[in-house]
Amino acid sequence: MSITYIVSKLLTYSALPPSIFIITLFVAAFYAKKYRFFFFFMAISFYALSNNYVANALLSPLEKPYNTPLPINKELADAVVVLSGGSVKGASNLPLSDETYKRAMWGIILAKQYNLPLLFSGTGTDATYRESDAFLASYQALNVFFDQKNVATSPLNVKTFSIHVENSSLDTYENAKLSKAMFEDMGIPKPCIYLVTSAYHMERSKRLYEHFGFCVIPAATSFKISQTTANWIDLLPNIWALEKSYKAIHEYIGLASLKLRGI
Repeated sequence: MSITYIVSKLLTYSALPPSIFIITLFVAAFYAKKYRFFFFFMAISFYALSNNYVANALLSPLEKPYNTPLPINKELADAVVVLSGGSVKGASNLPLSDETYKRAMWGIILAKQYNLPLLFSGTGTDATYRESDAFLASYQALNVFFDQKNVATSPLNVKTFSIHVENSSLDTYENAKLSKAMFEDMGIPKPCIYLVTSAYHMERSKRLYEHFGFCVIPAATSFKISQTTANWIDLLPNIWALEKSYKAIHEYIGLASLKLRGI
């Protein structure tokens, strides 16, 4: 690895967020007469949350338990349930967010492979373009490659591949609650499902679905922790590591909230 490459990387990373903010906080800590400790603490915290070592350490307890081969229980499973996670209104193609697209693709693969109905759950905050609409648009773009021209119209309680949406839930709690209502309406009071969501989000999702009476087979996807060998670049702060830290902390807060609610 050449010195030129190393220097170019250091300059690039230092000029971009979050590095530029961390440097600013360190400079403020050096020059400030008041609140010096506060600026220094914020700089250290911001740096820690923005490097891959800390981000991966935060995510690992959430993700690692579900980064395992999927148990095959297709005889017991009634359906595949995919949780939404965002969409991009106005996108010219595949309007699901990157993470939701992975969830949707893995869910479709499972539902096709095991010949089970698929329920996509979630609406988002935009009433004019729901996340379920983005899912159906993405599915229709892929449907030409399947062995059928249109979405199967079988009801949710028939074990054959078909597509269904729950388009009213705004969060994971409502995902579970409203999904359960749909299964109960179909005469399945204790549904057993493959639950598809991002690996870091699986623990909280699993607890909520089990709280509402589901038998859950975790089918995690969208893994964030790479198994590649760590190197010096992982010590540099970057926005992707900060995003991973944010997701992990968000989940820990969510799990703490469930514990306080007795779930």
